[in-house]
Amino acid sequence: MVFCFRFVNTLAESFSVKMDGELYTNVTSHNASEYHFFSSGKKSFTINSTEIAQQCKNEFKTSYLEFGSAYTYVITKKSNDCLELMTFEDISPNTVNMALQIPQYFLLTCGEVVFSVTGLEFSYSQAPSNMKSVLQAGWLFTVAVGNFIVLIVAGAGSFSEQWAEYVLFAALLLVVSVIFAIMARFYTYINPAEIEAQFDTDEKKKYLENSSPYPNLDSVVQTQM
Repeated sequence: MVFCFRFVNTLAESFSVKMDGELYTNVTSHNASEYHFFSSGKKSFTINSTEIAQQCKNEFKTSYLEFGSAYTYVITKKSNDCLELMTFEDISPNTVNMALQIPQYFLLTCGEVVFSVTGLEFSYSQAPSNMKSVLQAGWLFTVAVGNFIVLIVAGAGSFSEQWAEYVLFAALLLVVSVIFAIMARFYTYINPAEIEAQFDTDEKKKYLENSSPYPNLDSVVQTQM
């Protein structure tokens, strides 16, 4: 569980910050540091700068910082040469637990296994021996086409809400499922074992014909008689 944090220097000189073991070195004047990642909770940090008056404190504490958030602390100077902190929340903390993604990933994985493996097996078993690789490549090409459709919808679609895009994809999948169901109803399935047996028989006949030492012996004998 992490959040990220950075500092903005509005002072005339650079300073360094040490926060929870992490060191922000040489944060230059009127510039921002890089984001550093920390575990959630309250953090304390120390600012080292020559512009801090001796009577002013240089140690500060943050409020409780939650998972997934990003903050920017702007370091300014008050009239008495003491430092003042201005906090900006760049990214709000997460309000939904990441574990809620597990059921979705489980369902997606089950669907991918059932659909992809079945499609590859179908394109292999129903194809003739000299076209198996071509049809498997065609099946994988459909995956590329589907990804291209997703790219077009995500790039060109103007959805005000994210759920509307998901509903569109679900509707497209429903249409494809109906089309596949109709095609499956009228498709004539073949037995791969029978096709392979027939193919082996044809290959053996061709081999015997080509390997015979006297392929035209009968015709030669009949001609001589």
